[in-house]
Amino acid sequence: MSSTEFNEDDVWGGRPVARKISDAMPRGRVVVSGVIEATSLNADYGTTSFECSLDDGTGRIALVFLGRRTVAGLSVGARCTVEGTAKMEGRRLVVWNPLYRIEPADG
Repeated sequence: MSSTEFNEDDVWGGRPVARKISDAMPRGRVVVSGVIEATSLNADYGTTSFECSLDDGTGRIALVFLGRRTVAGLSVGARCTVEGTAKMEGRRLVVWNPLYRIEPADG
């Protein structure tokens, strides 16, 4: 299936759902799987937030969990699938408080 062909599972609110980070667009839905490349704590949103950088091989997207200091299972090297709505913050794509599922390690 090419990136311009979608089935009904690839549409949310009448818009395509990005299955690769490289296809993600601001205000668009993403359902992507990848590996956590980095984690950090951030206080830029008026509260402490836990942040992860997810890489799927096509790009990176930041995951921000507001009001959290950690999220069980989300550590560097963990493989997971996340779902949420992407937004631009500066020059990076971000998903706030995404749904997530830890995936089994390859191997």
